[in-house]
Amino acid sequence: MKKLYTHLQPYKFRMTVFALLCGATLLSLVLFRVRTLISGSLDYAFLIWNIFLAWIPLGLAYTASIFSWKRRFLIFTVPVVAVLWMLFFPNAPYILTDLQHLGYPKPDVPLWFDTLLLIWFAWTGLLLGVVSMFLMHDIVRRQFGRAAGWIFVFTAGVLCSLGIYIGRFLRWNSWDMFFHPLERLRDFMYYASHPSMQSIIFISVFSAFFIFFYVTLYAFGLLLQEQAPRMIPQEIP
Repeated sequence: MKKLYTHLQPYKFRMTVFALLCGATLLSLVLFRVRTLISGSLDYAFLIWNIFLAWIPLGLAYTASIFSWKRRFLIFTVPVVAVLWMLFFPNAPYILTDLQHLGYPKPDVPLWFDTLLLIWFAWTGLLLGVVSMFLMHDIVRRQFGRAAGWIFVFTAGVLCSLGIYIGRFLRWNSWDMFFHPLERLRDFMYYASHPSMQSIIFISVFSAFFIFFYVTLYAFGLLLQEQAPRMIPQEIP
């Protein structure tokens, strides 16, 4: 048991974050189940699928993180996983846009309960996105330097917002890139050359929000690192 504890000690924070994400997901599912018991309906059942999709980029990011430490896998495996990660990454913060369903309250369930339900799902999805972003950011930073790492964050944040817009307003999904690649590429070129004011505003505002949220949490992590040495008792001369 002591050997196992020693082996897991360097990963205690990652394990804690993973446990918290599992807990948040479980509580979200419990709230959904309570809602079905109250209303007798399956309204908001799409949240179950959305939270499942939100876990995919985290799994891909963790896979890329493992392979990135092995030089022989870095060149061939990580880029493929990174492309897949970018395709599925918008699914995590996408759940924030499900809050729009509060504009259509259901008579059989109190509005405050649906608000809490959607907030829990949205918060969990957002955190899943942030953690997967952190893992990918760490890979780029280690391999190409700090500047490249932040360029990656800002680029991924904008592409994520673009993906969310496409999913919410154009109703595409990540699977379309596998089943209808040419059709979607043709449609994308059309919309890219004829952008609407709605698309420009949404992508700009959501990009700013997600990047600011990520940078804020990242700064909090650095602040805790700065505080840690001060918390170690100094030897009395």
